[in-house]
Amino acid sequence: MLTLDAAKRDVCLARRSETATPLQALVMLNDPQFVEAARVLAERVLAEQVSRDDAIATAFVRLTGRPPTAEEATILRDIHAAELAAFTADVAAAAKVAATGAHPRTDGLADAEVAAMTIVASAIMNTDAASTRR
Repeated sequence: MLTLDAAKRDVCLARRSETATPLQALVMLNDPQFVEAARVLAERVLAEQVSRDDAIATAFVRLTGRPPTAEEATILRDIHAAELAAFTADVAAAAKVAATGAHPRTDGLADAEVAAMTIVASAIMNTDAASTRR
């Protein structure tokens, strides 16, 4: 938790410092708990929404509290398209990402689609809008 600027347990802080270090990004992108959280969110928005664009927008709203701008939506759609193509080509990698964590899988969702949306959710989680309260 010190990597993410949490206070030590024996100290009380009125305000935490705001930093963004490469180590924080690596933890949020690769730690199994963060990947599992992104996967579960990805499965939920895929199960609830009809289109991929709606699923991406819903994930963004849930993580940031606001809808994505046009530029953010375009970037996230591009990430999704690239990751979906990669995971469609590499079925084993898609299955590995889609199986991350202990939370049970949602039935009826393709591994490649879940894995691609997991990467999108992880990217949103790593934005300043999702990790910093203003």
